[in-house]
Amino acid sequence: MEMMAIYQLPFRQAFLIFIMFSVVGWISEVLYVGIFHEHKFVNRGFLHGPLCPIYGFGGVVILLLPAALYSTWIPLFFASMILCTLVEYFVSWIMEKTFHARWWDYSHYKFNLNGRICLLNSVLFGFMGLGVIHFVYPQMLRFLNWLGDFVTMISSDLIGVALAVDMIVTVRKLVDFSATMEKIKTFGESLRDHYGSEAWFRGENFETMLASVKEHAATGKDIISQNLLDKIEKFQTARNKAAESFMAHFPTMKSIQYKDELEHLKGRVKAKVKAKFTK
Repeated sequence: MEMMAIYQLPFRQAFLIFIMFSVVGWISEVLYVGIFHEHKFVNRGFLHGPLCPIYGFGGVVILLLPAALYSTWIPLFFASMILCTLVEYFVSWIMEKTFHARWWDYSHYKFNLNGRICLLNSVLFGFMGLGVIHFVYPQMLRFLNWLGDFVTMISSDLIGVALAVDMIVTVRKLVDFSATMEKIKTFGESLRDHYGSEAWFRGENFETMLASVKEHAATGKDIISQNLLDKIEKFQTARNKAAESFMAHFPTMKSIQYKDELEHLKGRVKAKVKAKFTK
């Protein structure tokens, strides 16, 4: 079968190829994290479904390379390496600007750029390009040819609807997540404004602020409203399922705008896990 460029394919076939790359990327992430790091199943996808769209975009971008590179090895390696690295950097940047959080961070790797990309991943992207063009994409074309037009149409439409719903739900949770961090930040600022000049108040971070107010209230030296203490208790114990889910998927997540607030949420997740295993 002749290997057609992805832009020559009907839209539904191109969409299914994007989905297949996303699924393969999700499986790779889950296996890598499960085997070498967490030693358990962790849904590493940004979405709820078994998809890592960044791999889908990466695979499609490789297939947009000039057809003259398809039969090469070294030029294809470096072209894939450069192009996919640019995609990863751009996606990291746009997600940080949109949701005020950095979803992955490579600062602990050598030869990284702003923690968004690193040489190790770039080299892996180069090998991925070789695998995609010389091995994976031809098999995908054969698979789509085997499915036939009718099955391709039905499956792409159903997957498209499911993906749209998943994206809507995920974006809504992201908005709630950002709103939660903003509430934490606002409450912390109110505590600093009210008690910042007091000798007993510890304002190093959000956790120490909450603890110092509770400790001072327990001494009975000043009257601290029960409403404020209830709010502190809520911030210390309340669960945020969206935050827990995102931080489980992206344990290296960082935020410049909400650095202290994100650390508080991470602390809540760690406390929950510790309590679970100490029961």
